[in-house]
Parts: sequence; C-alpha cells; structure tokens
Amino acid sequence: MNTKNKGLSLPMQMFGGLVLGVACGVFAPGFAAKLGFLSTMFGHAIKMVVMPLIFLSVTVGVFRAGRLRERLGKVALSSIGFFVLMTGLAASCGLLLNFAFRPGLGASLTHSGSMPAALASSIDWTKFLVDLIPANIVAALAAGNSLPVLVFGVIFGAALSAAPERAEPAIAVFEALLSGLFKMIQWVIAWSPLAIFAAIAQLLSAKGFTGAHSLIELLGVAYLGMAILAVVLTIVIRVAGQSPLAVLRKVKEPLILGFTTRSSEITYPLHLKKLVELGVPYGVASTILPLAYIFNRDGAVLYTALAVGYLADAYHLVWSWPLVITILILTIVTIDGAANVPSGAIVAITIVLTSIGLPADAVLLLLGVDAFFDMGRTALNVYGSTAAAAVAVKLSGSESTAAETVTGRASV
Repeated sequence: MNTKNKGLSLPMQMFGGLVLGVACGVFAPGFAAKLGFLSTMFGHAIKMVVMPLIFLSVTVGVFRAGRLRERLGKVALSSIGFFVLMTGLAASCGLLLNFAFRPGLGASLTHSGSMPAALASSIDWTKFLVDLIPANIVAALAAGNSLPVLVFGVIFGAALSAAPERAEPAIAVFEALLSGLFKMIQWVIAWSPLAIFAAIAQLLSAKGFTGAHSLIELLGVAYLGMAILAVVLTIVIRVAGQSPLAVLRKVKEPLILGFTTRSSEITYPLHLKKLVELGVPYGVASTILPLAYIFNRDGAVLYTALAVGYLADAYHLVWSWPLVITILILTIVTIDGAANVPSGAIVAITIVLTSIGLPADAVLLLLGVDAFFDMGRTALNVYGSTAAAAVAVKLSGSESTAAETVTGRASV
C-alpha cells in the first residue's frame, strides 16, 4: 500500500499494468475475459469514499474561501472571478474538442449503467432546479446523487463561514475526517495497477487494439486542448501589460518542475519566489497561489470534461443538452471540490461518470496512461496561476503601479 517505496513509482506501476494487460488481452484472451471482477471491485472502492469525500472537501473549501474573502477583499474576489471564467472555458473546450474528434467512438464499449431521470431527452428545467435542493441529504449521499450533495456542501460551507468562531471546531472535525478519507483514497489508488491490468486485459480480449488506438488519439486531443488554453493564457498575460516571453523565461523552472513531478503544490516555494522576482507584490502572490490550487485547475478541468466525453462516446450515450449541461456543471464543481484530494481528477471523473449513468470502473481505461495526461495538465495549471497573478496585480486597487513594476522587472 505504500506509494512512496523505493521500487517502481505508482505511475510506472500503472503503466506496467497497462502493458501487461495488453499482453494478457492479446495472448490469453480466455483468461483475460474472467478478470472483470477486479476492476469492478476497484470501482466499488472508489464509490465507497467519493460522496463523503466530496461533501466534506466542498464544505471545508467554501468555508476557507469565505474566510479568505473577508481578509483579502478585492484581490481574492477578482482572482476567483478569473478562475471561474477560465474554468468554464476549459470545460467547454474539453467537450468541444471531444465533439470535433470523437476519439471515444473507436473504443466501442457496452453501456452497463442506467440513465438517470435528470438526463431525459427533453429538458424539464423546473424539475432540474428543484432536484438541486436535496429533500434528504442522507438519502442523496446514499444514492450517490452528487449534484444536490455538492449544492448542500456549498450552502453549508457558506453558512459556517458566516459564524466562523463557532464553526471552527466543526471544521476541525471535518478536516480530521478528510485526512482519513485521503488515506483511504491513497490505499485504493495503490492497487489501481492491478485493476488497470484487469480492465485493459478484459477490454482487449473483446475489442482487440481498437481501444488502445483510441487512447492514443485521446492523448493527442488532450494536448491540443492544453495548447489552445496556453495560447489563451498567453493573451491574458499580454493584455495584463506584461511580456509573455519574459514571464515564460522567469517561470520556466516551476513549469518544468510541475511537468516532471505532476504536482502543483511542489512548485509552490519556487513559483512564489519567481513571481516576487517578477515584481508581483508578495501579499498578492502568496494569496493567488493557494487560491489557485483550489479554483484554478484549467488543465484538470479540460481533461475531465474531455475524458468524460470520451467515455460517454465509448459507451454510446446519446448526447443531449441535459447531458452536456450536467457534465459541464459537475466538472467545474467537482474539480474544485477535489482540489486537494490525491488523484483528484480520478475522483472527479468517477463522480461525473456515475452521475450520467456510467460505471465508475470505466475510469480504469484511462489510468494506465493518466501520467502522460497529468504532466501536461499540471504544467498548464502552473501557467494558469501565473496568468492569474498578472490579472490580480492589474485589477488590484491597492497596488496601482504593480503592473508596470512587473513589466519592468520581467524585462531585466
């Protein structure tokens, strides 16, 4: 269960499970066809912790964001507004790219889930809005109905932030529970290489190399989407009055560190130092980066929307506006809610899959190559935080000359 042992790293174990699964599916298809129970067990283990994990993390995250807003005012609010705008753009970009290239059609999997009533062929907006408010939160948790649970978490977190002194003991309990759930997620993910092996082996025993080819196409489409968002962020930096090339030269080390380690948090000390050297006031930089870990995960949002669209096509779901809207909303909210969860993108994808009627273990088809997606999306997250710092400096009334300072120092 130890993912930090001295042997192979977990991403390498996952990749090894993918390779062995391919070999087993091709050369021992009869045996591979019997391994489905392993991936099913993995899906059950993920679902076991997903709902309480997301409820608690959203509640704590909204509470902390409310406290942060009181202390930091305009900088925090303008940054969160930028994060929400970019997150919506990233989710939309992911779905649009899926519609343009349809890499999931080549996977051709059998739909084993049941479509929820909220995704009927016609839109009943009244029912959709009514269903956002859970009549029984315990029942919603038990049923895995994630959208009303998320709404309840947001409202509950906001209510707790209105009485922060009395709420702190409850938040401390929630954070203790989250620590236990995080450890459970680590344990579950630790045996994902075996589940990946079983899922890929079973897939190839029935479908041959068609599914593997579609994953390679999905990887190419994902990096195309990341490149598009990188261009958008570069334009944002330019509009904020800075030289994109100068900024890139300054933050190249955090970008490379994020790409290789696949962790935005690891880049924090170096990234903070580089932003201050660029001329971003320390108070602004030290505010933006922690906020960005929660709200500004453009790479993860794009990948989640694209991956869910890929799996929806692979399971031959019929696209409709309710389905599109549900994926967009859940992608945006769940990525923010799972911001500090180990393998948060996996958790977010699982929640969206179950919400649209697909089996949770479908995510295993992506895990074998997830490390390659993760490198690009982490680097994009770091670049997005840099752009957010530029926007915050530009909009901050307390630092009216900060933008010019950043530009001047970046050109040195």
